[in-house]
Amino acid sequence: MQARSRAPIRMRGLTLLELLVAGCVLAVLVAIAAPSFAAISDRWKVRDAVDTLTSSLYTARAEAFKRGGRVTLARADLEGCTSAKGVSHWDCGWAAFVDENGNGKRDETDELLFVGQPPAGLEVVQTSNLGALRFDAWGELAGLGALSFKVCLRAAASSVSISAGGRIRTATGDIRC
Repeated sequence: MQARSRAPIRMRGLTLLELLVAGCVLAVLVAIAAPSFAAISDRWKVRDAVDTLTSSLYTARAEAFKRGGRVTLARADLEGCTSAKGVSHWDCGWAAFVDENGNGKRDETDELLFVGQPPAGLEVVQTSNLGALRFDAWGELAGLGALSFKVCLRAAASSVSISAGGRIRTATGDIRC
């Protein structure tokens, strides 16, 4: 009788060399793609802040219309926020309230309607240097013409404009911060 030779056993899986090559290829791809992910993240944060600001303006207008005016949207100095540089910088957020005495500042007796806050690290600048926007009974900006906000984060920028009649418009593109 002849001895049967066994067929070699086939090993399954990856060798260490194959794993190292795959890891290197993956590392190169991640290094190439990382900068574009940062730009996408910046644009998303700016878009989020613009949407929050726009919805806050619409809500303040609607509340003013519902309440017969006396609604103010003002720059907020939220606890722990130190990024706001001046009255035109709304980086820390904003608050809408029923301004009973019309002074543009929230007193203890004024009803707080809502607070809006952009993502951290963004620059939100109002171009007219006002600390507060007052809305009249028709939902229009009381005593003002048009004004706008610029929202910036590194290379990503957008603007929110509101006309005297209350129309809100957003724009992106060649916006300098």
